[in-house]
Amino acid sequence: MFQRVFVLLFVLISISAKAQFNVHELGKKQLYFGIAVGANMADFTIIRKPKSIENDTIKTLRPRMGPGFNLGIICNYQFHRYFDLRFIPTLSFSDKSIEYTQKGRPPVVKKTIQSIYLDFPVLLRYKSEPIKDFRIYVIAGIRYDFDLASNQKARRATDIVKLKKHDLCVEAGIGFMYYFPYFILSPEIKFTHGVLNIHEPTDGLIYSRVLDKLFSRAFTLTINLEG
Repeated sequence: MFQRVFVLLFVLISISAKAQFNVHELGKKQLYFGIAVGANMADFTIIRKPKSIENDTIKTLRPRMGPGFNLGIICNYQFHRYFDLRFIPTLSFSDKSIEYTQKGRPPVVKKTIQSIYLDFPVLLRYKSEPIKDFRIYVIAGIRYDFDLASNQKARRATDIVKLKKHDLCVEAGIGFMYYFPYFILSPEIKFTHGVLNIHEPTDGLIYSRVLDKLFSRAFTLTINLEG
């Protein structure tokens, strides 16, 4: 599958090179829209509670990355030759895991937390001087996340880790813009880190009570199509 995607991208870039399209013509457009399709790898930054009698059974805990994917709608406002303001409402799926090493059996337990987010990022993009039909850019901003699959209110299970519904993150990344006659193709990679503690403390949950704070973290590879 990935080979087919790379072949398709190569063909599109080749067609673009032959077209000799002038990037400045598309650069005059102030407001345009598009779609963003991506894959992510997500985990947590973990801060453990200070050692105490109640969590002596847990020796270590480590974050483990899990796969996911994103689908978003792009609204781009080009207010300067080199600067864009971007708003990209996104539906995002991710799996994040924590691996516990504990006394007794089983010695290793992995807890996977599935999330479905509505993401609302506001990003500022700086673009380089065009080289024919090609540009490099850097992007950064903030993002609000609402977890539709949050287990914050769950009561039945005693071995879960609860997460809060709301999160606020900072994002930064780099990408490449390829100008075609009727659209712009932009592969992009971003790093995201949460600034809010999303752990819902619950003393009665055996895998939750050893945690002090959890912060979301993710790497995302996105293909943007805009026109």
